[in-house]
Amino acid sequence: MGVLAVSACGSGGDGDRLAAPIGTATGSGTATGSGAASGAATKVELEGIVRQFQDTNQTPGVLVGVLSPQETFVSATGVSDIATGAPLDADMQFKIASQTKTFTANLVLQLVGEGKVGLDDHISRWVSGVPNGDLITIRQLLNHTSGLADGFTSPAVQGKVLAGCTVEELLTAEALFPPVAAPGTEWSYSNYGYNLLGRVVELAGGQDLSIAIEQRIARPLGLRRTLLPVTGNGLSEPFTHGYGTGNVGPTQAPTAADDATDIPASCLWAHGGMVSTLADMQIWSRALATGELLKPEVWAEAQKNPVPFVFAGHYNGAGSWAYGLGFVESGGFIGGEGSFAGYESTTMYSPSLRASIAVVSTKSPNAITPPPMFQALAMAVYGPDLGFGLTPEQALAPTYTGGAE
Repeated sequence: MGVLAVSACGSGGDGDRLAAPIGTATGSGTATGSGAASGAATKVELEGIVRQFQDTNQTPGVLVGVLSPQETFVSATGVSDIATGAPLDADMQFKIASQTKTFTANLVLQLVGEGKVGLDDHISRWVSGVPNGDLITIRQLLNHTSGLADGFTSPAVQGKVLAGCTVEELLTAEALFPPVAAPGTEWSYSNYGYNLLGRVVELAGGQDLSIAIEQRIARPLGLRRTLLPVTGNGLSEPFTHGYGTGNVGPTQAPTAADDATDIPASCLWAHGGMVSTLADMQIWSRALATGELLKPEVWAEAQKNPVPFVFAGHYNGAGSWAYGLGFVESGGFIGGEGSFAGYESTTMYSPSLRASIAVVSTKSPNAITPPPMFQALAMAVYGPDLGFGLTPEQALAPTYTGGAE
């Protein structure tokens, strides 16, 4: 996850892919939904969960998409701009923050399938000057067991966030921090590790990361508004503003003065710099969770032995979560999650249920975060026995206090 501390603030043909959200959503939060197995009662329950999420967090806007054979529910609730009162709409672009990691990792795994990168390569083969670089493998960078420090939360990087960073500045600053653990001994979230993977993509693939994302993922899947910006914040109309620059509490309503939309993406880069839409992310979630763009043997390896994890501050709530090679997993759903100034989101897909669930809040931090919110929505459609390791009531408990993820 990216945490801004500054005061200024987962195959098949096209016809078999998830389509763009097909519910009807208005800025006031009215949504139409249908489901042969679930019906009107489930729609009412989903609407109630969205209201509880928005009211508890005091977030200006909430986007939710539930797409499955049982239920189609798409909701855009609240406003996209506090200053003007413009309504939120389901097709608006937003910053996906650390969901970017799923794209970076998928590119690495594509290169593994092409024989250009090895999962057991040491990062020193590709990038010099990395602490413990002769011991840390690509596999460990992908599942956050490298032992590298996060790096992004350091003053050296945070001081550049508003003005922007070059990739060289970012990697140099993050390399200054000593490891937090020996490689392969424990799970420890590292944005630095994913920036290193972004550099591996460039060196092994021979093209800039932003171009690789466009040519290897966005274009083949038809993701029309998904990109890694090379300048600015990357957002284009229509987009939603995001709020929270370090001074807003998890249950506190932001004001127009807390607008974090203009913060550029360059200091987040491979770990958290991308923008997308609800529709694009739900298409991506299916491709990610089914290994659509990967060699079958590589995807099988990526799913082996996921590492159980708990974020500091219990950002993911009380449930059970594990980290594979570039994705999170809970109850058979596979996907990603992201949090940065102004925006928090998660998008998850279950291959067995053929269900995609996405949640976006246009505020950070939130007391009920998107990951347990996704679990609450899933349990509303499929019942409580999905293997999440928590009850629906626990999923909607406002337990996150804003500690570092």
